[in-house]
Amino acid sequence: MSKPVLLIRAYDNDEDANALTKLGIDSLIDPYLKISISNNAVAARDLLSLLVSGVGPLWLIATSVNAIRYWAQLVGEDLLRKNIASRSDLNFAAIGNKSAEILRQYGAQEISVPSEAHSLALANLLISGDLPGHALIPGGNLAMQNLPTSLLASCWQVSTATVYLTQAVEREPHSTQLIRDQEISAILFRSPSAVRALTHFVPAPKVPLVCAGATTARAVAAQGLSVAAISASPASCDIAVTIQTLLER
Repeated sequence: MSKPVLLIRAYDNDEDANALTKLGIDSLIDPYLKISISNNAVAARDLLSLLVSGVGPLWLIATSVNAIRYWAQLVGEDLLRKNIASRSDLNFAAIGNKSAEILRQYGAQEISVPSEAHSLALANLLISGDLPGHALIPGGNLAMQNLPTSLLASCWQVSTATVYLTQAVEREPHSTQLIRDQEISAILFRSPSAVRALTHFVPAPKVPLVCAGATTARAVAAQGLSVAAISASPASCDIAVTIQTLLER
């Protein structure tokens, strides 16, 4: 059996694993992150109230699947759907296709998605519109500030709420020894938080590091590490091809 590719996100690793399997590449799922719902339901409800009472142009922005998923849990899924449906003038934007899909599950139809799945591309897309708007952005405790900072600098109004928490797992994952022994063919990072979580346990991994996008690649570089490959998109099929190309080299 070949050395596996290590998949370390908190959950939803199966799609990446399946895409790798189709290309004949083994993988190992061993989460280095855990994600939990925020205990600040007040902030979540306050953001929902702005969705109801805010004046336009009003934008609901999904920066991740988790942001909408946990916000819905905090305020009630049916209530979120009802309030989204009540605003015929509500605009929607998402950082990528998966984030857009979860917005559709709550009633969104026309959703603005940038050609590149990162926060600055999303900010530029929104800023290119006719008028500054009011952005409602649920997110996590480690959410990067590129999007709100860029919008504020362009005279947008921004309201945020922390609806989920991302942390490194408490116990050292079993795969850390495999990394140290170089029994892993590559490690896939899908977020800067994943980079920080892994390097918390293994500060200087001696195996190829693959990133799902440029933002995550910058986080790897910030740790003083080298990036072996960056996927053209965060789609599992594209990541799998990127890893295949790397391993064939």
